[in-house]
Amino acid sequence: MSQTFLLKGDVCRPGTVTVEKDMTLRRIVDELGGGMANGKAFKAMQIGGASGGLLTAEQLDLPLDFKALAPYGVRRGDGVITVLDEDRCMVDATYRFLRATQTDFCGKCVSCREGTKRMTELCEKLLDRKADDADVGMLLELGEIVHMTAFCALGKGSSHTLDAAVRAFGGEFQNHIDGHCPLCAKETRPPVEPGDGVAYDEKRVEIDPEKCKGCSRCARSCHAQAISGELKSPFRIDPEKCVKCYTCMELCAFGAIREVRSHG
Repeated sequence: MSQTFLLKGDVCRPGTVTVEKDMTLRRIVDELGGGMANGKAFKAMQIGGASGGLLTAEQLDLPLDFKALAPYGVRRGDGVITVLDEDRCMVDATYRFLRATQTDFCGKCVSCREGTKRMTELCEKLLDRKADDADVGMLLELGEIVHMTAFCALGKGSSHTLDAAVRAFGGEFQNHIDGHCPLCAKETRPPVEPGDGVAYDEKRVEIDPEKCKGCSRCARSCHAQAISGELKSPFRIDPEKCVKCYTCMELCAFGAIREVRSHG
């Protein structure tokens, strides 16, 4: 079964792509994206938006199978695949994904709302080369707290990119602590911003009654209690309660749940 994604970042042909089942991440970059732009080397790939996960060259031969990629914190999320080349600073990239939590999350969960705000502030301090080891320690600790206490998958995954970036590119974080980042110093390109460019309030999640089998799995997984219905009949989503965490969409075995734009 194929899936549609927005492929963006440092590839030759960014845009909407159709990914066939079991297609590897390497093939997505090389075949669908036309390879890396400007002859630069691949560095990292982020999948799933603000609550998604970061993958490095070591994982390029894995298939885009969310069960296989779950150990890396990867989920479908907003359906965006962001590719970064060798000259992108991962502190900058991490900051931008953390900042996205402030615009893409519902704000109902205190842990997520306040925790990710403080995480973003600390990461901005690090990006500006004004942070020390204690600040980075606090940043990672807050990420763990939010992961453990947030209500939905969006909040729980908000530190996945941060954790992976620190593990794989710790030297770049140390450069920012030391006060000089060679990558930031030579970068003249606009940053790669996360997301699909559609505002949170312009999205909604819907269930297609023609595809829904009434299994209730989506309703049972919805922490916001936004999904209701009767067994063996189409379920429905209350847009006033839905926080757009995409958990239902990822769990639906029938492809009956989709995100649609309210405008445009």
